[in-house]
Amino acid sequence: MDSSRCRGARSRGYERLDGGANEHAPKVNLARMRENGPLAFHGELNVVGQPPTFRTTLCRCGASSNKPYCDGSHAAAGFSASGEVAPKESNTLVQRDGALEIKPTKNGPILVTGAVEVVTGTGKTINRATNVALCRFGHSSNKPYCDGTHSKIGFQADGV
Repeated sequence: MDSSRCRGARSRGYERLDGGANEHAPKVNLARMRENGPLAFHGELNVVGQPPTFRTTLCRCGASSNKPYCDGSHAAAGFSASGEVAPKESNTLVQRDGALEIKPTKNGPILVTGAVEVVTGTGKTINRATNVALCRFGHSSNKPYCDGTHSKIGFQADGV
């Protein structure tokens, strides 16, 4: 969709400005890793403390001044993280949609609860889960997943 006809597509979902029908929740909840960039979520999303939405883009580099949302700071910060990683062994979920709770924790990861498929930038599914902790500061050696490095180096960020 052309960004001139929608509002807020970068961070907290979007609202149609051209009179067209607004989107509905997809049949599969996704967390997409953008190459050298953020985590883009698409689903029936409940980011703790925010109104429900179907799309949101969350920082995974730790440099955003609008945490937990991406503000594009990854480019200036020189954040480097592949959008293509090896898949984890996981089974197809019985239910692939439904409410997805996203909770950025204080000084820690993004906790995701509910059916979600973690996909690469090119759409390859690398994991299917109902609970996952995703890194949001860029130093995990197991990106996109949290490996506890945030506590070792003193990452600071408010929770929601």
